[in-house]
Amino acid sequence: MRVAIVGGPGVGKSTLLRQLGDLYHNGSYGEGEEGVWDPRVLEDIDAGRNPVGVTAYFGRVYDANYRDAAQNDHPGKVIFFEGARITLEAHIAEYPAAYHPELRKVLAIGDGWNPERIIVLTSNTDTIEKHLRQRNRPHEGAENMIRRFKLIDGEFRRLAPEYPNTVMINRDNMEFHGREGLKAIIEAARLPMFREIPYETMTRFGVDT
Repeated sequence: MRVAIVGGPGVGKSTLLRQLGDLYHNGSYGEGEEGVWDPRVLEDIDAGRNPVGVTAYFGRVYDANYRDAAQNDHPGKVIFFEGARITLEAHIAEYPAAYHPELRKVLAIGDGWNPERIIVLTSNTDTIEKHLRQRNRPHEGAENMIRRFKLIDGEFRRLAPEYPNTVMINRDNMEFHGREGLKAIIEAARLPMFREIPYETMTRFGVDT
């Protein structure tokens, strides 16, 4: 089962992805960030340059992840991805309308991904601002990130009904570091429950043969 986690910048996608991947012990595929991306990508995003190239770059990143996961997926397994076709489409709104026809061509990269569930994380700007200031990344200006979040979050909300198997979850007052928050996401997205690793009180350890 392939589950995509998407949403605006700073909403907590990467944290949720890592936590759920660890909880299910099935692996996860993040989109990366500074240090993983080609250094020119961040520069062009900040400057609003090369929208077709930026979008195609992320389309290829996601495509590499989905292709690799296809070799490891099987019944009973849950694999998590940061990003889906809806991500590429939601970010089109960041760029002038003159670029939109070419950007829509890029969407074809994601036509075959078809995750069985898409979780769209949304939030109010107070929560986003808190998280952005907590992570304090030098390449992120909080005001610009909040502006981008409002725009992109609005697009995710608009587009979500058009994508099958999509559930929107407002992550306000929900933390992803604790079991309670993770279970709330699992239940809201109607995912199969993870299998617990047994924990026991023990005085001796022996392996039955």
